[in-house]
Amino acid sequence: MEFVRVALEVPHGRAAALEMFYTTTLGFPRTRVGSVRVGVTELSFREADGRPFYHFAILTPGDRFDAAREWIGSRVAILGGGDIEGVVFDFDNWNALALYFHDPAGNIVELIAHRGFEENGRTGHFHPSEFLSLSEIGLVGEQDELAQGLEQLGVRLWDGVVARGRLAFFGSRGRAFILASEGRSWLPTGQPAEVHPVQATITGTTQARGAVGAHLIDVVPPPRG
Repeated sequence: MEFVRVALEVPHGRAAALEMFYTTTLGFPRTRVGSVRVGVTELSFREADGRPFYHFAILTPGDRFDAAREWIGSRVAILGGGDIEGVVFDFDNWNALALYFHDPAGNIVELIAHRGFEENGRTGHFHPSEFLSLSEIGLVGEQDELAQGLEQLGVRLWDGVVARGRLAFFGSRGRAFILASEGRSWLPTGQPAEVHPVQATITGTTQARGAVGAHLIDVVPPPRG
């Protein structure tokens, strides 16, 4: 599974600041108004009522986490709470490292690297072009409904448990939907998860479209070659 496109809502008046943050502060290329490219994923934002926010993760090559941490730390305030130096989270069960920060819309953004996974062998200073794709995006709602919707699209449970208060990861290592019940706290801030619609296009074995709770998921064949 690969995230091709992910579209999220942002509060009215925040789209311009968000685009500036991702293009200027983080150096992601702008693809069109309100959209940037994160590796192979197009990440888009559209203004909506209320104060929508999301949790999503960006995939870092497995051997470049330290360089990415130094790079991002010079641009944003890394959120605390981690078990390594107070900011880095070591997920032993995944053999992965992660850190978190906020963007101007209040999204909880994560950088994650799975050791030994999609490494690039580079050394020296990190460049944003090294990011691979979106790695995770939270889908909030009734977990049974979300799980059933994803399974009908051919997306299977990869890790976790489908149960209220727990997290379930559907997809594959490095690229997964995070199923969370409304009110379940997100790392590292403890902010309760809220239902805000996600529109995502992913690659899969068949072409399909389906509503997954409040979210809309399209499945397309992977590009040839």
